[in-house]
Order: sequence, then C-alpha cells, then structure tokens
Amino acid sequence: MVHPNDSKNYDAIIVGAGFAGLIAARELTMLGHRVLILEGRDRIGGRTWTDHRLGADLEMGGTYVHWYQPHIWSEITRYNLEIYRSPAAKKAYWITGGKLRSGTPQELNDIVKECFEGLMAEANKYLPLPFSPLHSSAFKELDGTTVREYLEQFDLTTEEYDFLSSLLATDFNGPPGEGAITQMFRWWAFSNGNRYVFSDTVAGFKIKTGTRSLINGIASDVNADIQLSTTVTSIEQKEGRVTVYSEDGQRYQANAVIVTSPLSVLDRINFEPPLSKVKQAFAKEGQISKGVKVWARVKGEIEPFVCYAPAEYPLNCVNFDTMVDGDSIIVGFGPDANSLDPNDCHAVEKALRLWLPDIEVVESTGHNWAADELSLESWTMLKPNQLTAYAEEMKQPENGVFLAGTAYANGWGGFIDGAIESGITTSRKVHEYLGAKKSANAAVSPTEAT
Repeated sequence: MVHPNDSKNYDAIIVGAGFAGLIAARELTMLGHRVLILEGRDRIGGRTWTDHRLGADLEMGGTYVHWYQPHIWSEITRYNLEIYRSPAAKKAYWITGGKLRSGTPQELNDIVKECFEGLMAEANKYLPLPFSPLHSSAFKELDGTTVREYLEQFDLTTEEYDFLSSLLATDFNGPPGEGAITQMFRWWAFSNGNRYVFSDTVAGFKIKTGTRSLINGIASDVNADIQLSTTVTSIEQKEGRVTVYSEDGQRYQANAVIVTSPLSVLDRINFEPPLSKVKQAFAKEGQISKGVKVWARVKGEIEPFVCYAPAEYPLNCVNFDTMVDGDSIIVGFGPDANSLDPNDCHAVEKALRLWLPDIEVVESTGHNWAADELSLESWTMLKPNQLTAYAEEMKQPENGVFLAGTAYANGWGGFIDGAIESGITTSRKVHEYLGAKKSANAAVSPTEAT
C-alpha cells in the first residue's frame, strides 16, 4: 500500500481495483510503468465480491464464467483455477397470464423452444463478427429498437412472451422494455445462436474457489501501489500532467490516468477540462440495470429447481444453488432493487411463495449495487442507440485521461469478460501514449555538449 503523501513519480494512476483496473495495472507494470491504484472500497474486486454469508461462500456480484468468454477463460487458465457447473434443475415453475404452472425443465423448454431459438438465430444474421458489432450496418440500424418493439414483431403466445420477459428481465437486471435488443443480440451471437450454449455461458458455470481467487491471482501479479478506501472526486489535466484528487483532500500526480468507475457514477467525478460532450451525454443518460440479486437460505433439503416470472414481478428468475447443514441455498434476480430488500427475509419469502407456497426462508441477504455510491448499478446494460452513439467515443482518450470498463467492451459487455477485455486494450493505449510522451519530452530536452 502507498501512503497518501508518497511523492513517487507515477506513470499512470488507475481509478478502481475491479477486473478492468487490476488487469490494466498488471499489463502496465509488466511493460515497465510505475502505477498507482486508487480504490474507493476497503477491498479489491469492484462489483465482484465473494463473501461468507448464510453459512456458505456466496457471490454478491459478478459470478458466471465460460470458455466461450475468451478473456476470462485465459485468466482462469493462467491462474490454474477450476470451474464447476451449477446444479441442474429437476423441477420448473413458471408464471404466465398471472397463473402458476409447473413441470419438468424439458416440458417448459418444449413450450418455448421454437420462439426462443428463432429469436437467437436472428442475432447471427445481424452480427457476423460479434467482436466488431458496429461493422454491420444492419446491426447499427437495429440499435434504436427496444426489446419490447422487437418482440412485438413476432406472433408470440402469452406463455412464450411471459417466458421471454422473465429471461430478458433477468439478463437486463432491469425493465427489458427499456433495453436495446442489440444488447441481447451481442450475447446471443457469442453463443452461436444456441439457447443451450447461451444458458451455459451466462448462468451455467462458476469458479470453484470464487471470483475472489481470480481477483487475488491477478492482484498478485500487479507490481503497483494500491490504496484502498480512497474515493476520487476530481481529475485535472494541466501542462501535460494529470492530478487526481481524493475525497479526503489528498492529491496524486501521474502522466496518465485510467478511470474504471462504473458508467452510472462517472459523472460524479469532476474532470478539468471536462470530458467530451458525447462522453458527458452517455454518463447523464445512464443505463438500465438497477436490479437486485437475492440469496436465501431456506429450510430443509429442496430438490433442485428453477422458477420464472415476467418482468413486472419482484423476482424474475430463482434457482437452487447448494446445500448447507440440511438447508438449501437459493439465488434469485429481480428488476428493481427498490421493490425488494434482499436482507428482508419476510419480503423475500413472500416473493418466493408466488412459486413455492410452503417455502420457509431462514435468512436472506444481498448487496444493493443500485444504491451503492460507488456503483449505482449492477451490471451495465445499454439503452437503444447508446452502442452506436457512444461506444467508440468512450474508448477515445482525452489527452492523458482514459476510460475502461465492461460498459465499453466490444465483446461481452456487462460481464467480467468485458471488463478484462477493456482493461487489456486500454492499457495498451496508455502504454503507447506514455511512450510517445517520453519520446516527445526527449526530443525537446537540451542535448549535452560533446
């Protein structure tokens, strides 16, 4: 750790010690640069956080990984970590037309198979090169379409629509009707338009020792100073140097800065000179993911299950996770963090009883990322036109100020994989900027007489 009054001459300061920040720091230090990381929390990891609650190690934020996500799979391989599959459901419960239905997962799949696969096949048509989403003119034209507008083009039954509403509300962790269909197309294209592959990529596999083991592995290779509990309030560029000011009145200087703060809190940092008008507009608009992730310990051993409910319900998807001392641990997702407190076990039990009327919640927990002053969102999900209007501009530096994070990824935006991708690509840009700056300074320095 570095003392606030340390006078080291840093090449780069990184704001945020999540995946994007730590990856950028690792890359830059391995390239020989002196780096300082300033993190507002009292821990590293950002919106990933493995914590011990309810008698088990639980993922309070980002969780799922897959070999179809190339950047995180490379890191899992690098740090010799293992993954495991979430338990397969034996029973399915779904609400449609306001009524509860139940059956086997296969029975539910048979009902929605045709409509879901048809939608996913469309993604491949629009995204022949998934890592270059703006390469396709048809995809850019589609970016203005909301999920609701897109679904209305299809002759869906009530049951099909309600099921898709459940899935999309879970994926957006917010109201899907406000989201861009292109956001989902990006994920679906990476799954090659296969719904079973998609299910595995977004919710099938977890790191055996938790996301913290990957974060700690990356941090162990970061030869940088890391200062926790340091919230950045302003960033000033002057005479080729960048000065970063913290909430507690300290200041730090470097030749460049990478800001990895989530999109929803970007406008809480005062930039001088200001960021471009396009960047400011994106930060002001924000994104739509303001939902909740709920963990609950329920009484007794429950057969593995999965539950679905449309977007207007407090929870859209719930499934069995593991067993602890004779009780069951389950996890669920809802679209509005203001509508359900994950720490209110009575409210959580009431929401769960819409599917399972006899379920008894012993204890529940979660973290309200939407109310967290350092995030104000769960995972970043885009509105219509935001990808085409803002994506490229957000990657453009403002002299020595660079932005990085999953919101700006070409690939798995909203996932850990996207954060890693952005950390890698941004660090390379900073490396080139620092090299050019060093060369320019050397060119104007007076030469010694021979």
